[in-house]
Amino acid sequence: MKKFYFISMLSLLMLSMSSCNDHDWGSAYYIEDIVGSWVAEFGTDYYGTYEIGGRDAVRYDFYSNYTGRYTCYTVFGLDYVDFDWETRGNRLFIWYYDGDAEYLYYGFDDYGYLILSPDSRFYTYTAYRPTGGYYYEPGKELSDSDAKLKAPDEDAKATTEVKSVSRALKARATEK
Repeated sequence: MKKFYFISMLSLLMLSMSSCNDHDWGSAYYIEDIVGSWVAEFGTDYYGTYEIGGRDAVRYDFYSNYTGRYTCYTVFGLDYVDFDWETRGNRLFIWYYDGDAEYLYYGFDDYGYLILSPDSRFYTYTAYRPTGGYYYEPGKELSDSDAKLKAPDEDAKATTEVKSVSRALKARATEK
């Protein structure tokens, strides 16, 4: 009987430790985890994963005093908007100084990327890789590695454009 009890408890312990999910989105995060500079690298939607690069890449700078800077390219060149931010559990609230606001879920993947999503199950999200310039470095020109412009593949029958759904999330446009 003791042997059966021991084996069943061991099985239960092993089951609770294993997970089918690659990411642990529900974990508690510390505010210090999000402080730093982050550049959009790729997105995931219902059709799969796509790269975000060149002028579509945006940068977030989260400062430890709960302010930050969003940097992006516009038709007029490099532009930025400052914001206030706050976290509550795995929720990120951003209030931009131009009047917009975003309420997102956030987490970190196995590679240390910041994941921002509009839904708690992270079906669609944008992944931001950490970059240098922590603590009050203003968002300036993206470095060459951040702003690589890729030449379009001439043999490709369909090209994928990336369009903005929100400031934090970049969505794939319809294929041409």
